[in-house]
Amino acid sequence: MVHFTYLFIVKPFMQNLWNDITSTAGIRTAIVGVLGLLGIFLLAQSISTFQGVGTFIAPSPYTITVSGEGTATAVPDTATVSFGATATAADVASAQSKITGIINNALVSVKAAGISDKDITTNSFNVSPHYNQVVCPPGGMCPVSSPAVSGYDVSENITVKIHDTTKVATVLDGLAKAKVTDVSGPEFVVGDSQAVEAEARGKAIAKAKADAVKLAAQLGVKLGKMNYFSDDSSGGGYSSNAKGGAFMATDVAAVPTVPVGQNTYTKNVSITYEIH
Repeated sequence: MVHFTYLFIVKPFMQNLWNDITSTAGIRTAIVGVLGLLGIFLLAQSISTFQGVGTFIAPSPYTITVSGEGTATAVPDTATVSFGATATAADVASAQSKITGIINNALVSVKAAGISDKDITTNSFNVSPHYNQVVCPPGGMCPVSSPAVSGYDVSENITVKIHDTTKVATVLDGLAKAKVTDVSGPEFVVGDSQAVEAEARGKAIAKAKADAVKLAAQLGVKLGKMNYFSDDSSGGGYSSNAKGGAFMATDVAAVPTVPVGQNTYTKNVSITYEIH
């Protein structure tokens, strides 16, 4: 029934409609022109797609990895010195009074050398009790008793940052005259080390690139694009030949000579290239 309806009703109707639409030569020409332009457009799209597929380059499955190390040096411009003292007395107040006098005298000398308050930091302040030791008689019983406090130690430790390294010797001399019992430092550093580290990294990258070119030539391959890079961004490393040691300030009789030297910064990088 459906086939009969299409064959004898729908198909003749559609044929008559198309004949009516294309009954004039102008309309027929316009339709043919539109269909022709559509055909040309589809053909151009097909050619473009075919050419794009033809020029596709798949990533190379082969790679080489090279590494490089670079170093850079700089003269330190900042020094840090730590100092402290310990006082002992039968009670906390007396021990604290003693330590306050020592530290205050030391701070007066530090500030007289031109160090500002913002560069002076207290690292620690400790109070520790002393206990009487119970002595047991030979072959006898030890008395059962709690240890008794016999006195107290009060200690304080301070760190000073010195931005003018020519003042380091003056600071150390002042600490010695203030009868500070121990001094640690100086340790010389570069205040802003980013520029020096960037220089070291640049040298490391240049070395890695040069090694990649040599290796590719030896292997008879061509270098492709870089697809991996890493460096010791956690900070790298640096060595210094300008770090002073700890000494007892009371043993220093004259103004010390403090060479600054230079610091060496090291960076390591790793680069992976595709090869073809």
